[in-house]
Amino acid sequence: MNTTEPRVETRTKVMVRAGLRDSGPERDVCILDASTRGILATAARPPKRGEFVELVVGRHTIIGQVKWASARRFGLALRERISIPALMAGDDAPLALAKTRAAQKRRGRSGAIAGGSRHRGRSAQYWALAAAAVVAGLFLSETIGEGLGSVQDARMAMASGQPDKPSEPAR
Repeated sequence: MNTTEPRVETRTKVMVRAGLRDSGPERDVCILDASTRGILATAARPPKRGEFVELVVGRHTIIGQVKWASARRFGLALRERISIPALMAGDDAPLALAKTRAAQKRRGRSGAIAGGSRHRGRSAQYWALAAAAVVAGLFLSETIGEGLGSVQDARMAMASGQPDKPSEPAR
């Protein structure tokens, strides 16, 4: 971590016990400081860098990705912004903060883009299936038409008692 870069947010020193759920067995951790977007915690066996983990604080679950880890400490980037006073209080107060207008706009734009591409993909899939159905229908009608024509010729030949004489197309 480059210490010359200023932090995006100020950190608040806390001392909160939590449970850590990761790829290993659940274990205890201690949250040492926090901001609305990140947490510094300590554990006997910290999770690996890049791993997604859950911290259980009281009835709350905080989900984040491990951005760095050392021998006993690790830093988490949180999925959602959290309230530091609610984290420190440890009660049933909501922990997640309301999304800012800027975050809602960003999410709205990306959701609209993703939704639009999803719609275009489904539309293309629909038209490809429709085209395949039309081609299959034409092929089947041609094949069945030829087969029925042969059956019709055989019927007419049997009804007239004459040998196999193909019928002339109608003009």
